[in-house]
Amino acid sequence: MAEFKIELKPIGVVHVEADDEEVKNSIGGVPGIVEIFPDYEEGLKGLEGFSHIILVTFLHKAIDRDRKTLLVKPRRLVKYGFKPEELPLVGVFATDSPYRPNPLGVSIVELTSVSGRFLRVNGLDVFNGTPVLDLKPYTPGRIMHELRLPEWYASLLEKARSVVPGLSDL
Repeated sequence: MAEFKIELKPIGVVHVEADDEEVKNSIGGVPGIVEIFPDYEEGLKGLEGFSHIILVTFLHKAIDRDRKTLLVKPRRLVKYGFKPEELPLVGVFATDSPYRPNPLGVSIVELTSVSGRFLRVNGLDVFNGTPVLDLKPYTPGRIMHELRLPEWYASLLEKARSVVPGLSDL
């Protein structure tokens, strides 16, 4: 196995007024502000006008034990009415669980405004103070036209849709 030296430096930080439990329990995410540090402000030129951005974050509240967990239940589904015992045990890479070897988060959020180095967004699923490692515009080339899901996920999605009318995605 080749070894690499990887250094990541935050380019900004997330600010939300919601507490951690509110963020965890929100279905559509929470509003907030992504503050880009002054050294990186110039990199925002041309971002205004995109409806959504992709945030890459460091899940700073993950603990060492969480980084060793490779099998998880997709617990995010509990907020859709599932009981933990109804959820399958699957590999961490088949979920968006924060328990992962490298605690990196990827979120697609709605960009509502850009004011200097401050981005107002909706749909955040990260906690106040979360470091931002990168961001990119969500562009048409990233949209999947034919999405396939494993059977375990498709059946959970169907069950969630029967409980939460109008639910389109999980």
